[in-house]
Parts: sequence; C-alpha cells; structure tokens
Amino acid sequence: MNRQNSHRPENKGFVDYLQQLKLEELAGVLENQQEPVWECELMKVAFPEADLINGAPLEIYRWHFVLFHVLYKLASEFAGRGLYLHIHFMRTCVKKNPGPTLCRYFDDKLTNFCGALCREDRQLCDFHFQKIDDAAIDSLSERYFYLNPANFEALSCENAEKFIGGAWNLLQNPKEYHRCLRVMGLPEGVSIDLLKKRFRYLAKTMHPDTNAVHHDEFAQINSAYRMLLTCLNNNLS
Repeated sequence: MNRQNSHRPENKGFVDYLQQLKLEELAGVLENQQEPVWECELMKVAFPEADLINGAPLEIYRWHFVLFHVLYKLASEFAGRGLYLHIHFMRTCVKKNPGPTLCRYFDDKLTNFCGALCREDRQLCDFHFQKIDDAAIDSLSERYFYLNPANFEALSCENAEKFIGGAWNLLQNPKEYHRCLRVMGLPEGVSIDLLKKRFRYLAKTMHPDTNAVHHDEFAQINSAYRMLLTCLNNNLS
C-alpha cells in the first residue's frame, strides 16, 4: 500500500480525503499500541486538523469512512507480516496471529484469539467452527462496505446525522463512557439485552416513585442508561 500522501483540504472527493490522511502516523500508532484504541484517538492522528467537536455531521462521517477504509487496507498489509488488525469503534488493536494449528477466532470483547487446537485444514476449533453466526457475516459485510469508495459518494446528511446522534459525542469521551458503565454497574462490552435487564432491575429497586431517597441516584442511572443505549443502538458496542 502506497503510504505517500499530500494535503488538499479544499477538495471534498474521496481521493482528496484519502490524501489528507496521515498514513505513516496512523500505522505507527497501531504498531506501537499497548491497549485497544478508540476511534476518536485514531481520528486525531489520521486527521489532526479535523474539528471533531464542531465539524458538520457529514464531514465527520466522511473522515470516519476514510479512516475505516484505510484501516481495512492496512489489515491486509499487517496480515502479510503475521499480524491481525482488529477494527472496532472502541477496540481497534493489533495482535500476533496464533500458530497454524491454533484457533483464529477473535473474541471482540476480550480482544484476543481463542487459541485452542484445531484441525490442520481449518483456522477455527470445532466449537467456533460450529458457531459461525450473523456477527461474522455482518463483519464481512462491513469490511466490504468500507473498502468500496463508491459508498463514500453515497453518504448522505441523513445517515451522517444518525451516526453522529449521541454516539459519536460519547465516543469522543471514553471517560464518560466508562463512567456510565460504573453508574450502571456493568462491564465494558455489555450487550443491549443485558443493559436493559440491568436497568429494569435498578428501576424496580430504586424508582423514585417508591423511594424518594433514591431520586438523585436514579436520575444518574437513567442518564447513564440512555447514553449507553444510544451507543449500543448505533452498533458501537
């Protein structure tokens, strides 16, 4: 992959955004990261002049699309060096591929490979081979979406508003995300079903209509719940 780029902020085509991206710096951060990285952190490296706070939704969406396009391109380059680039809104990371007879199923929540023994003609252990599900299909579909520049041109203000709506603002502040999880008493990577079950439990035990003492605390819980719900509904979990 050619890592030469230039800076031409006056143009708005896909190639122009691609040329603005700081590819060497981005690859350097990925190769040297010790912990999973949030998208907003990568965005600041890839597009240092981007206004992620006051930028128009469509502009931010375009930066996001080009960033993920390049990440999926880099994934192929890393694979040639025996490395796996896991791409996620909140948990992008680089891991060394397991040996040829070890399972390559990657647990998104744990950000690590299964590593169990598998047959020589497979890359997955028997357990994960039987569990190839919709999530794997969605991941494949997402990869092909971002690798197709035509989808950049098809981006609309409506889709951008949906992407930005609450979730992006939350992702810009990882501390706020983790604060919401602590308020709800939940671990990172929680599913939307578990989030709702936890909220129902807290609502029954601390609802202000039945116990005025918990009014302020329940208000915090409700606020955290709504922010996390927005995040999960935008497929950022």
